[in-house]
Amino acid sequence: MPSYHEGTPKSVLEAMATGRPIITTDAPGCRETVVNNTNGFLVPVKNANKLAEKMIWMIEHKDEVEKMGQESLRICKEKFDVNKVNEVILKTMGL
Repeated sequence: MPSYHEGTPKSVLEAMATGRPIITTDAPGCRETVVNNTNGFLVPVKNANKLAEKMIWMIEHKDEVEKMGQESLRICKEKFDVNKVNEVILKTMGL
């Protein structure tokens, strides 16, 4: 997801929820979904060469990619579970 800026991208969360590794830009919203080199890669904004480099790496390193995907699912459950997110929102609002 080579974004310039946005909130947390739903497409990245959906990929994480299905156990996929992530390549996204180091932009607000996107960067919160990736632990660099653990469940994917953060690439600089507007850097097509670095994006292509990481895509090629994933094609060439299938075993590591599978581990990254498993880590994405773990992070998704831990950090982005809707029940946990709603609990924080309600607590913040004092409800």
